Amino acid sequence: MIRVLLASVVVAAAAAAIPYTTFAANIRDAAGLAAIHDLAVENGRLCMSDHPHFGQTGSWPTLAQARTSAIRSWSGFTRIEYGEDWAQFELAADPKLDCSQSATGRGDSWTCAAQARPCRR
Repeated sequence: MIRVLLASVVVAAAAAAIPYTTFAANIRDAAGLAAIHDLAVENGRLCMSDHPHFGQTGSWPTLAQARTSAIRSWSGFTRIEYGEDWAQFELAADPKLDCSQSATGRGDSWTCAAQARPCRR
């Protein structure tokens, strides 16, 4: 009983010493949240076989800026859920960028949406 109580105090003290974001990231990665999805090895990567993620952007003056923004949106959301290892769009399976141009009163603008299944090496 005393050992269990002492161990709990040590764990709580250690957790308090770690910044929350680091602690949350370590718990998320250790918990293996990606394992709640079907995973498959594809071209040397471990990929979610049934779970695409999405990212979207607002209006940008250039196509390059809109594409970058959509990919960052996809990566940011994926990073929050599964950690840095899964958040690399260039490693993702079935990546798609759907972009469109529209004319506004201030000139042309671009918007993009990104979709892909997260993968890790």
